Amino acid sequence: MLHRLFPGVYEGWIVVGAAGVVMLVNGTTFFYGLGTIFNDLVLEFGWSVAATSLAFSLRTEVQGAAAPAIGYAIDRLGARAVLLAGVSVAAAGLLALSFVQNIWQFYAVMLLSAAGIGAAGGQVGMTATTTWFRVRRTRALALMSIGGSLAGVLVVLIALLVEALGWRGSLRVLAGAYFAVSAFCASNVRSRPPSHPQPLDGIARAVGSEAAAADDGGMTARQALRTRAFWLLAVGQAASFFSIVSVILLTIPYLESLGYSKGIASTGLAVYTLSSVIGRVGFGFLADRSDKRRMLAVGTALAAFGTMLLAAAGPAGSSLAVAMAGLLILGPGFGGIIPVRTALMADYYGVRYFGTINGAAAFVMTAGAVIGPWVVGRTVDATGTYTLGWAIAAAVAWLAVPILLAARPPGSGPGAPPATPLRAAPAGRGP
Repeated sequence: MLHRLFPGVYEGWIVVGAAGVVMLVNGTTFFYGLGTIFNDLVLEFGWSVAATSLAFSLRTEVQGAAAPAIGYAIDRLGARAVLLAGVSVAAAGLLALSFVQNIWQFYAVMLLSAAGIGAAGGQVGMTATTTWFRVRRTRALALMSIGGSLAGVLVVLIALLVEALGWRGSLRVLAGAYFAVSAFCASNVRSRPPSHPQPLDGIARAVGSEAAAADDGGMTARQALRTRAFWLLAVGQAASFFSIVSVILLTIPYLESLGYSKGIASTGLAVYTLSSVIGRVGFGFLADRSDKRRMLAVGTALAAFGTMLLAAAGPAGSSLAVAMAGLLILGPGFGGIIPVRTALMADYYGVRYFGTINGAAAFVMTAGAVIGPWVVGRTVDATGTYTLGWAIAAAVAWLAVPILLAARPPGSGPGAPPATPLRAAPAGRGP
């Protein structure tokens, strides 16, 4: 594999790059790309916005329901085996989607795709990445997750492909490309072996230094589930995902409802996801030197405020400028949340059982990702506009801010100071 071709490079960064490309391909095809065919499905089959949104929500629910099992499989079988299995199932689901003829087939195929993408998604890559880094953990997770942001930029190409080949033809092309790229990259992702010859973070340190420990150890899943912080983080993120996932799924149909073309609408989603790179990188580097809990709350507040601007943009004013401003603010907030949450969980609970613990948290967080798009879709069907739906989504996201701030480290009392963050050493290879 690639680490044998580049022996002088810290393997952790190779894992970051390979997992990042898998996130890029996943996001391009499933997370963002399917939004380009949303209105095509509604128009061709006559389904309601709520019924179509429900299929996407069920997809998210399956991923959340499977997250604990996927986390357990990562801890027992390794990241590579789980990724390769997930990529295979996801590619089959993408191909099958191009043949659906009714809503029940659509639901069944979306559930199949969800099972695959859950095992091929960011949960696996992030779990593997946490084992390779300690001092530079948040920035490594941030760099890995950039692939998800770039996927939003590439969605413009997916929109052009749909216009050229139709939604069925474009899905068949995407299925083949998805499998070829993802399978190769997945073969280069693995968790750090305990006896790996390279030092943790790829940084040579003095023997006995605090950051030299190669194993964070940490709590078991059962112990983590008994802590107050676990549930506050999971519920807080569920509330923020209510808004974030709704925006990701419905931005394109929302902008189209204001009278803009599919190309302009997909550009709006690209603006949102490209701006999230600022959040991923900026929050990633700052969080390694700051209180991650507060950084997580700041990112959520940005997402809530950006969603408020979407509600203010139309339909009365139908202002593209206000909508784009909302997406530009929401993007960095969403981008910052992704790496900071994962790093904070690893800081609180260690990496030995992180796959299982993170999977359990993802199961809870999925509730918001499922309910949000459905609620917004129902308001669209009832009112004919997205204004009320965006206002509800923003309000739920604002509720997440105090919940996340209350998630102090396990074992600390209400008046205890936040945990002292680890600081990166000044030397070493990699970002």
